[in-house]
Amino acid sequence: MASLGRRTVIGIALVPLLFCGAAAAAVPAAHAASSAGNAAADVIARTNAIRQEAGCAPVKVDERLRSIAQEHATDMARHGYLEHEDRDGTSSDERIGSAGYDTVTGENLAHGYASAAEVMNVWMRSAGHRENLEDCAFTHIGVGYSPNGHYWVQDFGG
Repeated sequence: MASLGRRTVIGIALVPLLFCGAAAAAVPAAHAASSAGNAAADVIARTNAIRQEAGCAPVKVDERLRSIAQEHATDMARHGYLEHEDRDGTSSDERIGSAGYDTVTGENLAHGYASAAEVMNVWMRSAGHRENLEDCAFTHIGVGYSPNGHYWVQDFGG
């Protein structure tokens, strides 16, 4: 259970994709890195547009949060799960706390959405996810994306 001031929102997933055979062929590493960077930048731009409409200051990219989010997205894609707790039992609060944010934290997860526009639309239709996006207490963000299965991680700190 999260302590007061921390909020973790359960991720949204589509019907699980197949993780075997030709349909699960790995995306070449250079293309995957480029895709992940572009997808993350798109999510951040969309997040800040939503925050502006809500009267919040834009969140700034934090490299530590970005790295933590990307590691979690990659691990979930590699091992086929969607959870705020990683396979070692580390919670999103603990991961985000390791980046120096231990008071106000939040995490949005999703799986199966092929574009930033899709995942943002889904998060905005979910009360808990939307609350994270529009929480003015958050000042920093890190976004991770794995194109193999379209795993998204959006970590917030404030």
